[in-house]
Amino acid sequence: MYKFGIAILCTILVFLSFSQTSVEKETDSFYTAYIAADNNFTKAIFLSDNAGDDEVKIAAFEKVYKQSLLEFTVLLPGLKKNNLDSLYFMASVKTGLIHDYFDSSQLAKIAYTNAIKIKERLPQIADSFLFQPLLFAGSIYYRTGEFDSALLYLKKAEAIKTNYTQKLQEEQRLYNLLGVLSYETGNLDQSLNYVEKAIENMSVTNSNEKALLINYQLNIASILSKLERYAEAEAALQQTNQDEIYKDEINHKLGYICLKTARPGEAIRYFDKVKYPNTKKIIDLLLNKSKAYQNLNEPDSATYYLLKAKTENLKWNGSKKNISNGIIFKQEAEQLVIKKEYRNALALYQQSILQFSNTFSNTSTDANPETFSGTFAFIDLFNVLTAKGDVLKQLHDETKDIKQLEDALNAYRSGFKLAAYVEKTYNSDEARLFLGKIKHTVHSKPIDISLQLYDLTHKKEFLEEAYLFDQRNKASVLSFNIQVKEIKTLHKETNELIQKEALLKSGITRLSIKTATITDTGELQKNYASIRNTEIELEQIQEKIQQDPAWQQKSSIDQIPPVATLQKKLDPATTLLSYHLSENELLILLISSNQFEYFKSPVDSAFFTNIELLKKSLASTAADSRYAGTAAATSLYEKLMLPLQARMLQKKRLIIIPDDELNYLPFEVLQDANKKYLLEKFAIQYQFSTALISKQNHSPSRYGILAFAPFASHEYEGPDGERFSMLPGSKEETGQFKGTVLSDSIATKFAFLQQANRYNIVHLATHASVNNTEPMRSFISFYPGSPDYKLYAREIYDLDLDSLQLIILSACETGSGQLVKGEGLMSLSRAFTYAGCPNIITSLWKAEDKTTAFITGRLHYYLSKKYTKDHALQQAKLDLLQSNEIDPRLKSPNYWAHLIFIGNYEPGRHTNNWWWMAIVLIAGAFVYSVISRKKPRSKNRA
Repeated sequence: MYKFGIAILCTILVFLSFSQTSVEKETDSFYTAYIAADNNFTKAIFLSDNAGDDEVKIAAFEKVYKQSLLEFTVLLPGLKKNNLDSLYFMASVKTGLIHDYFDSSQLAKIAYTNAIKIKERLPQIADSFLFQPLLFAGSIYYRTGEFDSALLYLKKAEAIKTNYTQKLQEEQRLYNLLGVLSYETGNLDQSLNYVEKAIENMSVTNSNEKALLINYQLNIASILSKLERYAEAEAALQQTNQDEIYKDEINHKLGYICLKTARPGEAIRYFDKVKYPNTKKIIDLLLNKSKAYQNLNEPDSATYYLLKAKTENLKWNGSKKNISNGIIFKQEAEQLVIKKEYRNALALYQQSILQFSNTFSNTSTDANPETFSGTFAFIDLFNVLTAKGDVLKQLHDETKDIKQLEDALNAYRSGFKLAAYVEKTYNSDEARLFLGKIKHTVHSKPIDISLQLYDLTHKKEFLEEAYLFDQRNKASVLSFNIQVKEIKTLHKETNELIQKEALLKSGITRLSIKTATITDTGELQKNYASIRNTEIELEQIQEKIQQDPAWQQKSSIDQIPPVATLQKKLDPATTLLSYHLSENELLILLISSNQFEYFKSPVDSAFFTNIELLKKSLASTAADSRYAGTAAATSLYEKLMLPLQARMLQKKRLIIIPDDELNYLPFEVLQDANKKYLLEKFAIQYQFSTALISKQNHSPSRYGILAFAPFASHEYEGPDGERFSMLPGSKEETGQFKGTVLSDSIATKFAFLQQANRYNIVHLATHASVNNTEPMRSFISFYPGSPDYKLYAREIYDLDLDSLQLIILSACETGSGQLVKGEGLMSLSRAFTYAGCPNIITSLWKAEDKTTAFITGRLHYYLSKKYTKDHALQQAKLDLLQSNEIDPRLKSPNYWAHLIFIGNYEPGRHTNNWWWMAIVLIAGAFVYSVISRKKPRSKNRA
């Protein structure tokens, strides 16, 4: 219900000031009739504001409102016929408002859209008058499930609001609606921003606004639930639990939380308390009840409530496409899957897809959406496409019909193509990571189906499909951002929007870092509000950038190279190994210049236990501790390397793309049956995904090496009281190569920010701190001579390091961080990759100062000799193992294996040039033989 304050009267007075001249030229009767209708409209608004819950007063208000509607309806044709556009515009808006109040949505929509068209002929009327018809038309389109149209109108209303510094009436409704629309499409963090902004813009002065406030708070709880922040959502609901008006909604949402946290019995107890009046909210309640009973394994009750939901949905939504109908079909299908009625379930899944997709209409169960556009229930559609793929796989297992297995793969293809589309529509990493979490729950299934098809058909295309699914589920957020960054880098000098975007991102970073230092609750809330508002402004800028056709074309290019393309890049001495880890199986994809194979083996809890044991053993460098990881390293070698051994007899280099828990391990420490380290056999480099192999920097660096050693000579205490010990090895570390070395007080954060992108190599020999709870708060320490001496991960993400070729992070744990399934470690090294630096040598754990200095010193020596980066690091570590200068106790892997290389692949010089050398040798031999034959013979003298 919409009830509007006396402020509407102000719009009429303003309107009369600029329309008086035209009205005087028309028949006085039209003007008189308009004033009469408008007087009743204003009177009705006044009565509404004072009616409260008094039914008699509400009836009196509605009677006057209906009278006003009748008068405007009679007047509208005459205003249109006589071209009285100003009056026609205002009368249309108010007609729409009254229809909206009486829930005549279709008539209200016609009135609003009519007013919007009229406004195009009235440039003299301020755009602020267009705000309400755009807002309420968008609201109606949202309520009828037409998300594209809703977004179009709401974004136009938002653009008007952006141009006005003063508050516009009902603007809080705009932000709430944008939040709800973002919620429907799965962009949950932005949804939270918008609804919180709606609350911030409210001025609660009457019971209607208090009711709206509670409604918005309930929306916050719904968003938190979807974000799986259930404890916060429950706390938010408990705060509003005293309000009797919203008791039903609160109990419904509390029941939903119980349902999502595996408490179906408790969920039903909450659902049973809900006594909705005649409202379409009953559909969701019945669906949730059905799901709860299904989880309790009570199929009869589940079916009963599902049928009731179907009846209610037909009553409220008729036969048109709608999300509730899609959920109904999906839950019906799930019930049939439990009974193993796969064919009937498949038909229902197809009907569900039709409901969730705004353009797809093919009822054939072997058809899937291939292209996507606009705004719709992305997550629901993804879930039903993958569920369809799963049931097709089960049907194949029963019938052995290979077409059903191919159809299953096609359903997954469609689902993951949708996910790639959605990833591009989101404007925040948080939203993309949340989508990645959803993808990760099913990402093993299409890989397994692809390999099963390959085994059955021996067609390489299915093996390639397994590879593509594997890579698209590895660091997809990072890969996408690097792609976008490269596109924007090409235009950053000229594009004002890109420059504005960069400024807003930096602003968010500064505010986010400041948050940790604020203790006053009021100031903290202001800071959060500033972050929220800036994030909303940032989204508006990003939406404009994405409207550029050139950007759309470049961003649509698939970044995963085909296997054939990859093979051409690899020299004969190199093998790429991509690992895929599921709960009970290990998959290894092997690619070289002339090989493309896969290996699968079962894994159990012992495998994961060994990963953890090896990880802990490597991280232990206490003086009295001994390395205890040999047994785990040998056991893991048998799983991770032994099956491939025969395929790599002539190989000298490995590119390893790890997965999930394997990200914690340096493969160099794995040991064969003879206790020989993998380091001794191969130069090893790591990469997040094949999408990032051979990424090129855009502009050449001007200088050589820049090094920072802020703690080379002294220990320091920062202005914030944090103490940093001296790193005497860093002086030796940075003094062994030719370049610019900044140590102690001149090794500042400011110097790094000013100079880093001018150099080919940057070497940081310093302290670092990893925050596994909030990865963006991990930091690298520079000389603490000012309050701003920590370089936070969030700041690194904002940097442009597109000229820097290699950064060496000789600091503790820069390669470690929070593990995000499918995306990898949220480490400081990942932040530098995001910033544009393609090559990073980083540390996985806190290591001993002296061995680190030795390795990095030898590393620079070999780099100066033009070794490839992986080979240079390998040789530096081998030198340590063979050196008489190093105490034997410091030669166990926990002292040398912490440094790893992540980055671009470069073909080896020896393998790349062997054929030139062969040609030279052959040519030389040929020339020699020719010369030898032509040489004159000596003559004997008498």
